[in-house]
Order: sequence, then structure tokens, then C-alpha cells
Amino acid sequence: MKNKIILLVLSVCLLSSCSDFLDRNSLVGLSEGDFWKSQQDAIQGVNPLYHANREFVNSIVVYGMMDDFTDISYQSWATGLTTGVNPANAGIYETSWGIFYKGIYRANTALKYIPGIEMDEKIKNRCLGEAKFFRGYFYFKLWDYFGGVPIYDYPMNIDEGYEPRNTEEEVYKFIVQDMTDAYSLLEESYGQSDKGRATKWAALAMRGKAHLWAKQYDKAADDFKEIMEKSDRKLLPDYHTLFRVAGNNNSEVIFDVQYVAESGHGIATDLNYGNQSGVTKGSQRTRPTPKLVNSYEMKDGTAFDFKNYTNASGATFDPNNPEDWKDEASVRKLFENRDPRMNAAIIVPWSEFVGKTGAPLLYRFPVDKVTPNTYVPIWENGSYAWRKFVETGSVYTLASNMPQNFPLIRLADVMLMYAEAKNEALSAPDKSVYDAVNDVRDRVGMPALPSGLSKEQMRERIYHERMIELCGEGQRYSDIRRWRIGKDVVDGVWMTEFTGVNIRQRGFPDHYYLWPIPQNEMDRNPNLVQNPGWK
Repeated sequence: MKNKIILLVLSVCLLSSCSDFLDRNSLVGLSEGDFWKSQQDAIQGVNPLYHANREFVNSIVVYGMMDDFTDISYQSWATGLTTGVNPANAGIYETSWGIFYKGIYRANTALKYIPGIEMDEKIKNRCLGEAKFFRGYFYFKLWDYFGGVPIYDYPMNIDEGYEPRNTEEEVYKFIVQDMTDAYSLLEESYGQSDKGRATKWAALAMRGKAHLWAKQYDKAADDFKEIMEKSDRKLLPDYHTLFRVAGNNNSEVIFDVQYVAESGHGIATDLNYGNQSGVTKGSQRTRPTPKLVNSYEMKDGTAFDFKNYTNASGATFDPNNPEDWKDEASVRKLFENRDPRMNAAIIVPWSEFVGKTGAPLLYRFPVDKVTPNTYVPIWENGSYAWRKFVETGSVYTLASNMPQNFPLIRLADVMLMYAEAKNEALSAPDKSVYDAVNDVRDRVGMPALPSGLSKEQMRERIYHERMIELCGEGQRYSDIRRWRIGKDVVDGVWMTEFTGVNIRQRGFPDHYYLWPIPQNEMDRNPNLVQNPGWK
């Protein structure tokens, strides 16, 4: 077909012996005339929306690796989005565009046929709410990455896929309306067999995000406040458990992607975040940067500074001198009494990791391959490694198919977005702004922010808190673009080992704030206009 937007057929998930509605493959090729007759058809017809979302999360390798395009993590192999040389025909743009419009087509098809099915009204409302939610969600992703895009609110055929781009304002309003409708139709929670389905709280969170992205701060704050006050979501006491299989379906997650330990239905976190000391022998394809590690505060809330530390000879510790990193006593002190989220998220020198044998392995540096019970990273010249999304022990062996649900919206994120929106709406932060940020910090035992911060000072604190709290989850890539700081924090910056050795220079040209409309789409649809700066 001529346009990727429309080369779509309805995929239908087959419910089978597994209890979870997301466990099984989709069936492809059922004609619309033979389908959409029963309640079961309606349920099976909306299930592929979840599959499309999972397809996007997996298409980036892992969605959290969006952070590799920022200042807090990097891919171990060069990519155009890290070095600033991605062409307009790069696969990531075309793949993402195609997945989003595929999901939109599926949602539009469901919205066309489900109203005419005689079925239980509660189930019908849920199915319609799911379709509205995902249509709005996929348009939000398109808006976030590409700006204004063509809006289709019906399942278009081959002759109808040539609309020009709608404005960003029009896309924003469309998202808000879909999420408003979804909020009114969806349930607050579900039983075990339907865990993972979108709830009204997910719709409200996405409507709040749309308002925040559009700088409608009062509206955003109101939506986030309702979630904080009226939903059953609560911060999970143990931060690290959020990012392990043991934390699946926890009290904090508002919307996630569900996975099972089955080929084709798991997630490749352990392969790409993990290390060779784990049972799956991960590749450490994504690694935290020294910038991120150095940003973790001291336990008392003061900033970390190498100037407060000495090397083996008693001189000021120089992080760019590899020799200073060879003294165990000096290096250990760098990582003592820090924000607990650092060691919950990242493996640093002289910390422990429980490997495939179940025994604690010590990260000796310089890397030691001889001493028993030693952690050995993939990259040996001075690399931090992720602890987030990396399983310990030997229970889970499918490197590319971990049963680790991946969080896309969780309560801590909502609380920090509330604080941001409320702070921007006021001339100075009020108590509710402090409370939202402090509650996130208090969960890990970090002290409250100092009182008397100006609006600008609070803004920087919120930026910092989001970077620390949400690292490795893929949220920062959108943050640095919507805050318009991407070029400042990424462009021209060198990716380095923690010893200061340069690896690769990063790039973030002015036009990287938006992705290009995929070149193939431009070629097929003459009504599309390219984003500035892209050829």
C-alpha cells in the first residue's frame, strides 16, 4: 500500500489457557465483516492495542534506553541519535511512526464497531475507554516526538491517508478529549485476570501530561492532584523493588507494559541493562554516565563534590586521573553516605551484585578477574552499570524475554509532575509543591528540601529530582526536549568512563527537539511538511 499509516489489518488477541489477557500472540487476518459480532469480539478487538504499545516499547530495544539520548546514560555502541548525525530516513523514526498509526487504526476500528455490539454495558464501556485511551496515548507520543501530525478519527482506507499535518494545538486538544472520554469510561482497578489494562487513573495521568506539555499548568496540577488524593496508588516503600520482577503490579504503578517469561512476550532488560556476572550474561548495552552518578546528593542533602575527597597520597581526588581510581580506600569513600537511590539503581566500584550463583560479587576496581566472588563488568576500563531492571540470582534465564513489567507512569512521576505544574502556576512554590517533592525524597530517607526556595530554584530542584528518581526509565529524553535544555546538556559533551577517559562525543543539533517526519511518509504523502532542520 502507498502509505504506512494505512497498511494495517486488525490484529486480534486470542484469549487462551493463560490467565493474563496479554500472555498470547495475536491472530491476524480476520476480516471486519466476519468480526465485531459479540462481546468476546469486542474484548479481543481491543487487546491488540496493548500489543502495539508493547511493540513500541520493545522497538527502542527497551523504552528506558531513550535515556541513552540524554546526559544520564549512553549506548555502548554509537547511534545517530547519540552523536547527532541521524538522517531523516533513520529506522527509529519510521518504525515509531508506523507503530503509533497502527495503534490508532486499531483504536478507530474498535470505536467504529463496538457501539453496535449487544453486550454487557460495563464491558462495552471498558472496551470503548481502552480504545479512547490508546488512541490518545499514541497521538501523545506522536505529538511528543514529531509535533503536529495528521489526525484520523476513523479507520481510513487507502484513499484517505493523505491528510496534511494538524497543528500542535489541535493534536493537544484531541488528546485531551480522548483522555477525558477514557476517564469517564474506564474503571479504577481490575481483577487479577485483567491486571495491566488501562484504568481511569492512567487516562487522568495522560491528560495531565498533555496539559503539562502544553504549559497549561493549572489544568495539569488539578489532574495530578486528583490522582494523588483519590486514587488507590501509593509509593512503594522499597525503591529497588519497583524495577524487579518481584515488584510487578505494585501499588505505585499507574500504567505499565506487561510481560511474561515466554519467547516473544518478555522484555530484553536483562540483556541490555545487565552484565556478564548475571545468569543471562547481559551486554551492558546501556550504561549510566558519570554525570548521573555524580548528581546523587549526599545523604544529608548536600551536593556531592570531588573536592571534598582525597586520593591515596592525600591530594584532592581527581576523577579524570585514572591513577586516583586505583586506591580502594579512596574510591570507597566517594560512594558512602549518598542518596540511597544511587546504589539501588547503579552498580558502582566496591559495591556488591548478587550474581548467577546467588553469592554476593564485589566490584573490585581495577577490574579483578582472578579473586573469587568478584563482579566482572563487560566494560573494564571504568564503567558504571545498571542495577535497575537487572535481576539477581539464577531464577530468570531468558535474557530477551524477562517477565519484568516496564513502568510508563508511576505515582512518583505524577507527584513530581504535580510539583512542576503547580510551581510554574505560582509566583513562588507553596506547601503542596514542597510536600510532593519531599514525599518522593522521604521514601528513600532523603531530607526535605530547604525552605524559602524561589520559583526558579524550585524548578531546578524538580528537574534534578526527576533525573534521579526516573533514571533509566526513558522519561528524561522527553523532559530535556520539553524543557528546551537538550542542546545545553548533551551537545558536544563527551561520553566518558568514570576514570575520565573519553569514549565518544555526543551531539544534539538545534533540530533534534523534534524528530523528522519519516522520509518515506514525506515521499508518499505530498501534503506533509517536514520539521525544520531536517533534509
